[in-house]
Amino acid sequence: MRRILIGSSCLALALAVASCGNSGNSTSSAAALAAQQNADDMAIQSVTALSVVGGDVQNVIRGTPSAPMAPARIAPARAQWDTTIVVGGITYQASRTFYDASDTPLAGFGPTAVRLSWTSRAFGTFEGPRDTATVGHTALLDVHGIQSTADTLQFDGAAQDTLQNSFRSWDGNRERFFYWTGLTTVNAVQILKSSYRQGGWPLSGTVTFVISADRLRSNDRTDVETHLDATVVVTFNGTSQPLIVVNGTYRYRWNMQTDSISRA
Repeated sequence: MRRILIGSSCLALALAVASCGNSGNSTSSAAALAAQQNADDMAIQSVTALSVVGGDVQNVIRGTPSAPMAPARIAPARAQWDTTIVVGGITYQASRTFYDASDTPLAGFGPTAVRLSWTSRAFGTFEGPRDTATVGHTALLDVHGIQSTADTLQFDGAAQDTLQNSFRSWDGNRERFFYWTGLTTVNAVQILKSSYRQGGWPLSGTVTFVISADRLRSNDRTDVETHLDATVVVTFNGTSQPLIVVNGTYRYRWNMQTDSISRA
């Protein structure tokens, strides 16, 4: 009887230990899955924010002279250029000022102009392959290499974005609702003028988002399910698929031709 009782106690203890171990693994797996889903959501929304910043870049390039041997485009006419440009469902309102090598503002574009300061704000609705977002955007970009003898533009600067976004989850089974605010830093993004106009891609540089976001239960901004903070770094490499890294851990490839992303 004593042996039976001891054996039963050992069995019960073993089952308890096994149960605790399984519970720990289950909790760990659930936390890892939640972290991955949060990173997926941030990566998807970063593509939307990148597309808005990309509108500024496209507008700058369309308004700068081409390098020698490249086809001419729209030539700048004056230093202060207040204009409205519509790209898709987003309206950009922008002004620009040209500077010479001594950083002196110029009355207009000319042979001494080497730098452009671009200030813009944008608003409207972004439509992507998997999401729809109401956009608020402001940006200040510093652009070097605008002289006709230079073949490469370099972008530096900052932007602030607000997105109220609805999109399909990574697995496509759920609709997500987010309210996102982000501070964006553009660092040494280099673009070959002629290549970009012919469908080329940024050669190098990074775009960094510091994000504060609320995941919502519905499209109501006040209907908050949880709050998320993240840092997202996009690194360009001269191809159509730059690298996106969320919180230094979760890696994705952004297909700039289709605006789709995949885990890397």
